[in-house]
Amino acid sequence: MYHGQTYAIRELLTEIQRRVPSGVRFVQEAFTTEHRRPVLVKLSKLTPETFYLFDEVTTQAFRDAVVEVGARDGGGRLTISYSFAGEIQAQLHRLQRVAGKLERIRVLTVGSARALAGRDTAMDFHDIAASPLARYSLVIKDGARPILFICRENGRPKISRTHHTLGFFSVNREVVEEVADDVESLLRGATTTLVTFDEMETLHRTTQRVSRELESYSRRVEWAVRHARRRPDLLTPARFDRIVGQAIAKMEQLKEIPRRALRSIERNAR
Repeated sequence: MYHGQTYAIRELLTEIQRRVPSGVRFVQEAFTTEHRRPVLVKLSKLTPETFYLFDEVTTQAFRDAVVEVGARDGGGRLTISYSFAGEIQAQLHRLQRVAGKLERIRVLTVGSARALAGRDTAMDFHDIAASPLARYSLVIKDGARPILFICRENGRPKISRTHHTLGFFSVNREVVEEVADDVESLLRGATTTLVTFDEMETLHRTTQRVSRELESYSRRVEWAVRHARRRPDLLTPARFDRIVGQAIAKMEQLKEIPRRALRSIERNAR
């Protein structure tokens, strides 16, 4: 990661922290547990291309922050989506305020595009009510410093009144452009999924599963070593060979997890 990306991440996260209530300081990392407990990460310590669970407050803060930072940079096109009818009306004034600083704003909205079309010549409106994009909230700013935030309904039954979405942010040009290309393909009807999002989700899930497996196995090995130190007479050559053999077999099993994930991605891409 070069200096410009580091600065962009710091600027974005600072803007987000300004926009959330004082009591909101953490988000949960997705697919990750530590001793079977959720892993919470400070907003100031979030990392790009890492999946987190966002509530409505942090989702809105991320989207507003990308709009604000993108407007400061100027130029380029801003693409922003609204996943339920009526949401665009509440945000239209904000977009009109920054429209003059950008080349173009494209709004993806559910159910309101036809009524809004033609009212503002600085914006293009697209109805995504019948598109898979309706499940996503996203904002993409291209140009000299590309920025992306995207999240999707996580599909889990609600266990509380707090609604969470699953997603990530990025300032990596390649990632931003790949997601932008996927959005274009969905708008044209050339595909039915956000391929890049799905691939990154699969790889992140896989990485975290391997980490959990390693953590669990490491604890078992540590217990065996402590036990052997207390009773060295029990660590016979045969028992030692068995422990080593189990370790080798476990490593082979762990290597197969990402292989299966990659094969799954390849099948879905066909």
